Amino acid sequence: MVKPQPQLSTLHCCPYIEDGHAACSSRFTLGRLDQACSVCFGSYKSCAMYQQLAGVTFNASLDMTINGHVIELRPTGS
Repeated sequence: MVKPQPQLSTLHCCPYIEDGHAACSSRFTLGRLDQACSVCFGSYKSCAMYQQLAGVTFNASLDMTINGHVIELRPTGS
């Protein structure tokens, strides 16, 4: 029995793949096809390239405790 294939409109696809963005072309090789299917056609919002192109920024702060006092660590950019 043949399983019905989902319609293209029901797939959750990265908008940059749909537009054919050049930065995403490295995923579409035979060696990385499994990654392209799972990321670009699945959890694309977790993709670093998607986040960069979409302008998604995160305020990533790290906390460290020394002698019971919390010290916030921030990236230095270097």
